[in-house]
Amino acid sequence: MTLYRHLLKEGLPLLLLALLFLTAVFLFGFFYAGARWLEGVPIPKILRWLSFHVPGVLVQVFPIALVTATVLLFGRLSAEGAQFALLSAGIPLSRAALPLLLLGALLSLVALYLQEYVVPEANNRVRVAWWDEIHTQGAGLFRLKGLQIPIGQGKSLYFQDFDMQAKEMVGVRITAFQGEVGTFLFAERGTWEDKRITLKGYRLYRVDFREVPGLEGAKDLLVQVRKVFRAASQGGVLEVSSDLSRARAIADYADTFSFGQDSLSEAWRKMRDPFLAPLERDRARLEFHSKLALPLANLLYLLLSYAGGLWVRPHGLPAAVARISPLLPTRLYGEVVWSAALEIPWRADHWIWLGAYAVLFGLLAVAGYRRDEGERYR
Repeated sequence: MTLYRHLLKEGLPLLLLALLFLTAVFLFGFFYAGARWLEGVPIPKILRWLSFHVPGVLVQVFPIALVTATVLLFGRLSAEGAQFALLSAGIPLSRAALPLLLLGALLSLVALYLQEYVVPEANNRVRVAWWDEIHTQGAGLFRLKGLQIPIGQGKSLYFQDFDMQAKEMVGVRITAFQGEVGTFLFAERGTWEDKRITLKGYRLYRVDFREVPGLEGAKDLLVQVRKVFRAASQGGVLEVSSDLSRARAIADYADTFSFGQDSLSEAWRKMRDPFLAPLERDRARLEFHSKLALPLANLLYLLLSYAGGLWVRPHGLPAAVARISPLLPTRLYGEVVWSAALEIPWRADHWIWLGAYAVLFGLLAVAGYRRDEGERYR
């Protein structure tokens, strides 16, 4: 236990520093990409927008930060001769690596939790803050003009234009169908707050498409037309409930890059839903696998870096691991870097193996792309 406390005491600060540094680098990238639209925006709003990126950034930097901390920790132990002290005391290096392996498993669980419960909502807030607070001042709905937006209960919303000054939708249309009876609601203007749409100058019509065939050959055409078309009501103000909130609508439809808004369970449900459109199922499958890949990368990076001799000197690896270590890509990259750093001539077989790995993974990528393309367009 004393050994584990010492390793964690040395390793945790390195991990936290790596997380802070990498997170800062990612956030600066977001800031730099949007810098030309941030002029004149209050600093608290910018910080709030950047803070919404943090959960998604953490999921991405966990693997890199953990590998960085591990390499630095074991590199220091190796430089100070602590590895030989451990071996002299009969403590295998695999046992010394156990705390970091458990830490990697813990970070994987944390990443899964973030992907399931935190990241989707954070991604929604990133888009809402960008379009509704930074890019515009409360006029993010302008990005939705001309789109058909499903708002739940079989209803869909459409508006022709958006008044940036009054922050109102212009030329609003809400349609809904119950069987073959269609309800058409038109309004001159409208506002959308949370899950409530307020229409001004509205007209409500109902069309019974079951009665349309009776128009042909009807003895009394006017009576039949009244059966088909009915003006239900009109007035000044009408409130319509929506299952879709204003913020979620902006997050989903304000730009084409809506990736990352579903949780793991939601992406899995969509991926298995036979009634969903094939394009939506493909999108859900891509999102599910990409979200799952990030947490699993924590464990994969740890195992490959350890077995590749990046934590300890290759001759200090356990016998079973040492037999496969020369064939791993991490070991081959290490050999190339060590040769360059120590000014030792490169060995041709290292480059051959790296080239073989590049070809292998390139072929797998092409095969996966063609398989995905075939499923998507068949």
